[in-house]
Amino acid sequence: MLNMKYRISKLICFCLVGLLAGCGLIDMEFDSETQELVSMHFTYDTVYVMKGDTFFLAPYIQPDTLSNTTIYMYSNDDRVVGVRNDTIYAADEGTTTLVAVSVSHALSDTCTVVVMPRWGDFDGRGFVNDMVVYSHILVTGYAPGSRMIFAAFHDDEIRGLGEAMNDDRTLYRFRVWSNEFYVSGDNPGHEEITFRAYSPRTLQVQTSPSLVIPFDGETHGSPSRPTELTFK
Repeated sequence: MLNMKYRISKLICFCLVGLLAGCGLIDMEFDSETQELVSMHFTYDTVYVMKGDTFFLAPYIQPDTLSNTTIYMYSNDDRVVGVRNDTIYAADEGTTTLVAVSVSHALSDTCTVVVMPRWGDFDGRGFVNDMVVYSHILVTGYAPGSRMIFAAFHDDEIRGLGEAMNDDRTLYRFRVWSNEFYVSGDNPGHEEITFRAYSPRTLQVQTSPSLVIPFDGETHGSPSRPTELTFK
């Protein structure tokens, strides 16, 4: 008799669980330990994109065996970054926050998005002096990927683009511009030139610690003996 009552009680419990789940009042993931281990986070706190680009950005969900991994994303400023039908695009220069929300597990994370000017739009015709830098470039010890972009900067102002000169894209030529007058190797100007790399795959910008050159209007390196420019 007791066994029969236990079976009836168990059956009623299962029926109630199914009823509540159907109403959306409880989660259908029954393993509470698994639910406690679920996390959702972006790989980087800050990413960089160029104005006009569309790009992919999604948080990493763990464990990846979850049956419902639906994510809703929105931008805190649609004038800078817009999200439309799972497409994310850089509308204008500026900084905003992208928010991702996992509805099924009530988790969220944020990522800062910096929209930069398009490096490829740089035009040196607004400057009066230039210098040339030949560099052998390695990224984490390897030849850079074909989509990577390299540029020369003074502070945060772009001053020139890197042009690949060989098939494996390790030798680059930079034509660097400035408005400083009367500069030379013996009398360099006051502008320090640094070099940055941009990866559209990781959406990261790196400044090389290996090469800083004062603008002096001279040629630095040569195709046969280039300067070393490394990114970690």
